[in-house]
Amino acid sequence: MDTAAKVCRGLVLAGGGARGSYQVGVWRALDELGWTAGAVTGTSVGCLNGAMYVLGQYETARDMWLTIRSEDVMELPDPAAGPRAWGEVVRQFVAEGGLDISPLEGIVARVLDEDALRASPVRFGLVTVEKRGLRPRELTLDEIPQGQLADYLLASAAFYPAMPARSIDGVEYLDGGYSNNMPTGLAARLGAEELVCVDLEGLGFTKPNRTGLPTTVIRSHWELGDILRFDPAVARRNMTLGYYDTLRAFGRVRGDAYPVALPGGEAAAAEFRARFDPLQEAVKARWPAAHIPAALALALAGWKDEPLAPLEAAAEAAGVDPARLYTVAELEEAFLAACDAGRLAGFDPLFEQGEKNAGSAALAARAALLPHLFLQALVRRALTGPLVPEVIA
Repeated sequence: MDTAAKVCRGLVLAGGGARGSYQVGVWRALDELGWTAGAVTGTSVGCLNGAMYVLGQYETARDMWLTIRSEDVMELPDPAAGPRAWGEVVRQFVAEGGLDISPLEGIVARVLDEDALRASPVRFGLVTVEKRGLRPRELTLDEIPQGQLADYLLASAAFYPAMPARSIDGVEYLDGGYSNNMPTGLAARLGAEELVCVDLEGLGFTKPNRTGLPTTVIRSHWELGDILRFDPAVARRNMTLGYYDTLRAFGRVRGDAYPVALPGGEAAAAEFRARFDPLQEAVKARWPAAHIPAALALALAGWKDEPLAPLEAAAEAAGVDPARLYTVAELEEAFLAACDAGRLAGFDPLFEQGEKNAGSAALAARAALLPHLFLQALVRRALTGPLVPEVIA
């Protein structure tokens, strides 16, 4: 018998506004991995996504995020509108305590089936905050009165002062991020025995996870965009990042910033290091002032997949797209295609034989001042140039 099936898994979805599309990519990967939650908790956009997760509405969530725009969440004038239209927005913002969120209310009304959610075997909870005194309210579904779930979902997402406080039975509530963006304790209270936490690094407060439960945290290496900018293209990218970050967290791909396929990856990474490491050591011996800043920048970045760290760092600096799966060879090719080869070639004299002179010393000083650029030059040379000891006698 599969003992893992007896474990109640908790899915904890943090707040973060428009970055919430990332969580739908995580959801897709978890489904493919056969990982299912028995308890779901969320704050702000996390509780909205969490409600759809409990209802099994993956396609609904995906399609919503791939079509939603900022004006579908809040009443905003056309971006090309004149000062008068935007002045009216500011007036409303000040006079009414936030923007008109009737579009968001319509979305919640369309996707939420409260009766079905209450009938689900998956337990659910959310976080909101009473405006007066900022009293936190971490509520299980059973603690939310029948017929008021939509109000509490909107209360948890009431990103005050951009959005108005949500009034329920005469009490005004604010976004749960004012208390706890990552309600791990609530998941434990719902019976979770292990946790997957999806962090959007949104605004607000995040209490430490003191549950003591086995926890996998999924967050992006990359910026996920502005929290109030809802854009289908950004959402598609974020979903892809969330998908691959989840596969990485469960050991299905490698890399830190870029998802790199496992089959053949170890040998290819070793081959890359067999070219890069001797070149780096030769530069270190001949031009230590040029080497140290680049090596320090790489170390401070905290890359966990050490064999691929220089390649990933160079690819990031060159602007390689992170929203796709690579082999090591494909990532190398993508870096070479994206980098400014002409500019990087300017460092070639540091990799070649010859007497030191004032020009090469000045070039080494420039490399020290531009460590990320020089790291790209090292990686490019390792991929395209002659092997050590043919260079730098």
